[in-house]
Amino acid sequence: MEYHKLEDTFVCFIGIRTIESSRVSDFIGTIQGLSLPEVTVQLVSARSVYGPDHLLGILKITLECQKRSLALSRKPQTDLLLRLSFTNQIALAFDRSGLKKFLPAVVILYSTDKKKLARTRAKIMGNLSTVVDDAVLAASDESRDYIFQLLGSGKNMCLIDENKDFVTQYLIERSALIVK
Repeated sequence: MEYHKLEDTFVCFIGIRTIESSRVSDFIGTIQGLSLPEVTVQLVSARSVYGPDHLLGILKITLECQKRSLALSRKPQTDLLLRLSFTNQIALAFDRSGLKKFLPAVVILYSTDKKKLARTRAKIMGNLSTVVDDAVLAASDESRDYIFQLLGSGKNMCLIDENKDFVTQYLIERSALIVK
């Protein structure tokens, strides 16, 4: 398991192959209920994620906006979801990047306390009844195409399609442009 660091915040991801719960809201509640205080838990659709660097870049923007009181929402989880979805409309963000039954998901955990983060991750991993698969975090053509569709770009982005680092940076920059 890899831990990332964004200034004073530690971050880790858990990839989930498919949400198999009969109700997605129950699954979310279970995961969030396992979190220790001072650890933030966010769940998003894996199809909205173009690799770990994409998520880290957007989370960095969210955390910085929180510090500067420029966030799109009071809750960092909502700000991150809005930026990941390239919208300032919460309902649209849930539709675009929220969890869906039988689809892959990503659990994002972050905290300034690495020990609590590690304990929360262990609790979640020990209580998951679904298949953990970090491959869902990979920068795939499928997620790239879905995200470009959200941006209204479709296949017109063929000039940057092959350069994953450029695509990642482009997506992070686009998410920084979302305002209230």
